[in-house]
Amino acid sequence: MTKGSELTQREDLAGLFAAARFGEIERLLHAHPGRLPEVVPLLRSTESDAVCSLLQVVGRVGFDFPQEILPVLPVIASLLGHADPYVRADAAYAFGTAVFTHREPAAAAVSQLRALLDDGLLQARADAARALGNIGFYHPDLTREAVPRLLALLDDGDDEEREAAAHALGKIGANSPELLPVIFPRLVRELEKTHEASCSGILLAFGSAGAHFPEMVREHIPKLMKFLRSENPDIVRYAVLALGNLATSTPDLVRVARPELERLAKSTDMDLAANSQMALSLL
Repeated sequence: MTKGSELTQREDLAGLFAAARFGEIERLLHAHPGRLPEVVPLLRSTESDAVCSLLQVVGRVGFDFPQEILPVLPVIASLLGHADPYVRADAAYAFGTAVFTHREPAAAAVSQLRALLDDGLLQARADAARALGNIGFYHPDLTREAVPRLLALLDDGDDEEREAAAHALGKIGANSPELLPVIFPRLVRELEKTHEASCSGILLAFGSAGAHFPEMVREHIPKLMKFLRSENPDIVRYAVLALGNLATSTPDLVRVARPELERLAKSTDMDLAANSQMALSLL
């Protein structure tokens, strides 16, 4: 270890927190994720704005270091019931970003996240919906009771709520085929309204819906294919993954996509090219 890195590792997190130097905190924790437990007392601060900023940092770092974040989860979960709605929202964001693969802590927090779907703050409702979707993709049984409320947000919510609910329902439905006849038609309608950056969950649901209900999906393949021309590379990847899943179960559904997949198979994005080649091999 160099002298400079030794100094960085010894840097005072509490001092950085007091000075609101959250970019430096994020760089420090990424470099030394073993220091994540040191944020626990800081998250108990009475300074709500600072706690919100730290929760956003912790969520991003925890996504990259899911094991190191485990000791911090109880305090994040406790903040889901904080008096400040913005702290509740950022706690939901952190939980959904950093925690969703861990079944036990996710299960312990699901009831609080469901309660936040009725929070007075729109951002809290949206962040809770996204968190439930991320949890539901890995552990769909934990989130099925949230589906009726998510459907209500999809039908009647503001733009951000609808997009968050669509993301959540797509992810839950991707591994809950019994829910797809109710969920999928509404998700397809939402594709006409949602911003591309928010439709990844919907695209995930395409593959699962096609595997179980191919005729329900067939007429919507052109809508899926248009995302292959998106300027957002992540959305293109999700669309290719959906086509690959459809090709695995019902290749005749997506043979029309062969020219587009052949184009993407030549991409300089190695993952995108590999996924496109895999989908082509199934056609």
